[in-house]
Formats: sequence, structure tokens, C-alpha cells
Amino acid sequence: MISHMMVLLQDWLALPVTMLVYAVADALQKRWRWVILQPMLVSLVILIPWVLLMHVPVARYREATAPLVWIAGPLTVGMAIPLFRERGRILASARPLLLTLLFGSILASATAFGMACLLKLGHAASLAFLTRAISLPFCLPVAHLLHAPVGLAAVIVGVSGVLGGVAAPWLLPQRWDPAARGVAMGLAAHGIGTAVALGINPRMGAYAALAMMLNGTITSLWLPWFWAHISVLLGF
Repeated sequence: MISHMMVLLQDWLALPVTMLVYAVADALQKRWRWVILQPMLVSLVILIPWVLLMHVPVARYREATAPLVWIAGPLTVGMAIPLFRERGRILASARPLLLTLLFGSILASATAFGMACLLKLGHAASLAFLTRAISLPFCLPVAHLLHAPVGLAAVIVGVSGVLGGVAAPWLLPQRWDPAARGVAMGLAAHGIGTAVALGINPRMGAYAALAMMLNGTITSLWLPWFWAHISVLLGF
């Protein structure tokens, strides 16, 4: 009976605690404007020990916080609003933008895979690092096509997004055009980079959202096909 009540308490607490932690982290970031206080990073630092201390299975926590995933769908569609406002500039720069994304996609996958091989992280990890360049909705099916461990690929994409969201505002020169900074943040830091860019500048956020979506599409098209032809030569 007591164990059953504990399970119910864990399920009931998971969603409000997650929302409260993120709200506090977001408020701290807005208050002090410190790069290291990126809300997603702060939330992870707090929630991971909480989940471990409460002995909440990851699958149960994921199920209890599923409404947050459902809400993410409509919020993602909402990114179309700043994109629509920037449609004129986007269409005018379509060619250099697509070339930049194609080059960035190839470079990001190749360097991540190369570093994994250089550090001898193993066959499975090296395959998972191939997907580092794309956001989570694209990462999962691509990892499946590459026969990479889907869970590890998701972790790599998530961690790179958090780190990119923290580092990008500090590393990218302020003198750069907001569009260029946005493309870099969407390409390197995925959804979290896009959220950070939206908080800095609406135009930057629009280009970050565009870069994230187009990069995911481009990588999903070339990477599985290319890997199917080159994997044997590399001994995978």
C-alpha cells in the first residue's frame, strides 16, 4: 500500500516539479542574464538528482511529463510566425542559405563522427555521433536508418543543444548580422539554440528556426544514403 502511494506521489509530482524548476531557471536567467544560467541546463542539473533521489524510473518520468511533449507540437508550429515575417529576406538569400546549411550539415556530421573515431569511443557511439547535427525529431528516424543506438543519439543531440545554447550567445560576435547568428545557432544548437535566439532577437529566432528545420531535412536526405555507400569502405 505504501509503495503504491509512493508511485502515485511520484507520478503526481513529476509534471509540476518539472514546470516549477524550469520557471525558476528561466526567471534566474532573465534576472541575471548569465550565459551559464541557460534554463534547460539549470533544469537538468536540478531534475536529474531529484529523479535519482526519488527513485523515479526514467520511463515513468517520461510518461508523467508527456503533456509537455504534446504542448511542444503547437509551440513548434508557432515558429512559422517569425518565419512568415522574414519571408522576403529569406527568399532573397535562399541560395547562399541553402549552400551554408549543406556545408554545415556535412561538416557537423563528419567532425562529430571523426572525433568519436579518433577518441575510440566504439562502433555504436561513432554511429550515434553521426546524428549530432540534427534536431531530435529528425535524429530518431535517421539513427534507426543508420543502425545507431537511438537512445544514445538522442542524448548526444540533447547535450549538444544545451551546450550550444549556453555557448552560442557568448561565442558568436555581436557585430554579426542577426540572421547569420540565427543560422549558426539553429544549425549547431537545434531547438534550444532556436529558443535562445528567439529570446535575443525575433529575426535571429526566425533564421534559427529555419536553419534547424532545413538542416534536419537536408541531413535526413543525404546522410542515410551516403552512409549506406561509404560504411563498408570505413569498416562499419
